[in-house]
Amino acid sequence: MKHKNRISLGALIFLSVSSVHLQAKPSNEPHRPKKGHGKPFVQIQTAVDIQLQEIVADQNLSSTIPDLSALPHISEPLPQLGMKLFFSKALGAEKTVACASCHHPRLGGADGLSLPIGTNAINPDIIGPLRLTSDTINIPRNSPTIFNVGLANSSLFWDGRVQRITTTDTSGNEVSGITTPDSGFGNIDERVGNDLVGALSRFPVTSREEMRGQAFPNALDNQSVREHLAQRIGNYGEQANDLDKNEWIREFKKAFNSNDTSQSLITFDSIALALGQYQASINLVNSPWHDYLRGNQNAMTQAQKRGASLFFTQISDGGAGCVNCHGGTRFTNDGFFNLAFPQYGIGLNEHNSDQGRFLIDSEQRNMFAFRVPGLLNVELTAPYGHSGAYETLEEVVAHYVDPQNAINDFFEKGGACSLRQFTQDQHCQSLNENALENSQTALNLLQLSPFVAPPLNTGQQADLVAFLKALTDKCAKDPRCIRKFEPSPRTPDPDNLRLKVQNILLGRT
Repeated sequence: MKHKNRISLGALIFLSVSSVHLQAKPSNEPHRPKKGHGKPFVQIQTAVDIQLQEIVADQNLSSTIPDLSALPHISEPLPQLGMKLFFSKALGAEKTVACASCHHPRLGGADGLSLPIGTNAINPDIIGPLRLTSDTINIPRNSPTIFNVGLANSSLFWDGRVQRITTTDTSGNEVSGITTPDSGFGNIDERVGNDLVGALSRFPVTSREEMRGQAFPNALDNQSVREHLAQRIGNYGEQANDLDKNEWIREFKKAFNSNDTSQSLITFDSIALALGQYQASINLVNSPWHDYLRGNQNAMTQAQKRGASLFFTQISDGGAGCVNCHGGTRFTNDGFFNLAFPQYGIGLNEHNSDQGRFLIDSEQRNMFAFRVPGLLNVELTAPYGHSGAYETLEEVVAHYVDPQNAINDFFEKGGACSLRQFTQDQHCQSLNENALENSQTALNLLQLSPFVAPPLNTGQQADLVAFLKALTDKCAKDPRCIRKFEPSPRTPDPDNLRLKVQNILLGRT
C-alpha cells in the first residue's frame, strides 16, 4: 500500500488515554454458540465482514495479549496492599489527596475532568465532574488513565519522562533501565529497577500541585519527600505518630510475608512496588473487538465493523490510517507526535505554552509532541488530549479530519470557558490567556509535518467513533464489576484516611 510511513488521522488519535483492572484473560478458543431454546444461533456474514476479515488476516490481528499472563491479579497480596495505599490520603503530604482522587476505577481510571484538581480541592472527598477548586487550576495536563498501564512497555506520562532506555556505561557496555526526572533524561535511575509502573508511582506524591501541597517544608528534593511519607506510613523517624491511627505495619507484613521491622519493611521503594502492582493488575481487555477476533461475528455492529475497516486501512486506500500510530495489542506505537490539540491553561512556561516532549528531549521534532496513548477503553476516559480540550470522541475525530477548523471551533465557542468543568468558573478566562496564539503555533508546526488529514465524511467519522467504542471492556462499563478494584466496606482501613467518595459521576455514589 502507498504512504505507509505517513502520519495520519486515526493513526495519531491522541486521546487522553493519557495518562493503569484485571479482567479474565481473553480466551483463544473460537466462539461457540450458546445452547438454548428456539432457533439456533446464526452468524450472519456480510460484505463488511468479508472485507474486515481480509484485513484481520492480512495484518495478522489477534485477540491475544502476549504480556497479560505475567501481570499480577487484583486478589494477590501486593496488589491488595497497593489498592489500600492508592486510596489513602496519607500519601498526600497534607492528608487531603489520594492517588484515586485523580485516577478512580469508576471514572475510567482517570478523573472525568479536563484538567485535574489536586491539593486545592474545595472538598477532597468529591471526585469527578463535581470536584471544584478553591482558587485556580494549577495543573497543566489531563489525568491519564491507569487502565492497562501494566501493559505499557516503553514510557509513561504525557511527555514520556519515565521511559525505558538503553545506554552505554563508563566501560562501554550496553545497559538497559528506566530514566526518570530524578536521574535526568537519558540517565538510568538506579532506584527504580525495571518496574515502569512502580517508577511512575514515585512522582505524583512529590508534586506540590498534585499531592504534596505545602507540607514537609524541610524536604528539599523528591527523595526526601518520599522518605517523609515512608516514615509516616511506617510510624518511625521524624514522622512517627503523624497518623492518629496507624495499622500499616500489619498490612505490609501480610503483603510481603515478612516479620521485619517497619523501618526496614516500609520504605518508599516498597510503597512504590505495591502501588505499581495494584495499577498493573487493572487490566481490561475483554472488548467486543476482541470477541470479534475470537470468531463471534455478531460481537460488533455493522457501523463498528465499517469503522474497524477505516481504522486499519491506509488513507491512500480510502481509510483513516489510524493503525500507523495505533497498532498493536494496546493500540499505540508509544511514539510522540504534535497533533496541535488546543493549548490552554497555565502551561509550563511564562507564555502559558506546553511544549510537551520537547521539555524532556529538546529535539525540534518533539516541539508540542505528546505520547500516543493506547485506545483500549478510550470511550470511558474523556475528556481527551493532553489538555482535555475535547469532551467527546466525535470532537477528537473531527480534529484529525480538519485540525484548523477544529481549533477555530474550539475558540469560537469560548475555549476553556466552553468546557463543562469551567462553564461556571469565574476564573475561566485566565485559562485562555495566550491560548489561541499557542494553539496556532502548534498548528503551524503540524502543517509542516508529514501529517495527512483523512478526508472522512460525516458517516465515516461516526463509524470510526463506533469502532473506538467497541474497544471497551465489559467489566470497565459495569459498576458492580469494576468495584473489585476499590476497597470494599469490609476492607481494612489502616489509617482512617481512605478516600470516601461523596460524589462521583454527576453526583451518583
